[in-house]
Amino acid sequence: MTRSQFYTAVLAGSLACGAAAFAAPPVPPTSSQTRAETACQDQGMHPNSPERELCLSHVTRAFDWGETNLAYELARTTGEAREACTASGLAPGSLGYRTCIDVEVDARTQLLILGDDQSGENVARSP
Repeated sequence: MTRSQFYTAVLAGSLACGAAAFAAPPVPPTSSQTRAETACQDQGMHPNSPERELCLSHVTRAFDWGETNLAYELARTTGEAREACTASGLAPGSLGYRTCIDVEVDARTQLLILGDDQSGENVARSP
């Protein structure tokens, strides 16, 4: 095989690969909602549970903002809130359980956000 035949074969192969890649259907990006559903499910939240809806709202928003690490932390935090409310003897689905989930997630979320503050300001004394 001569050099010109070699380069012709390489060029033809490159063009064929490029054409195949260009003709392939695009892979749609995974939506924030889909990623949030997976993250919340990985933390043990089941469909139609109060903690799952709360998890989805927080985690989807974090993914929308491009805060991937925060999104997974929020999912984990919601899972911890679920465990704490269940451990306290509250029946899942009861009003007390829903209130506990809301309070626990709110408190744990505030700790996540305030714990990430790098300003050095004492947030407890802020106006």
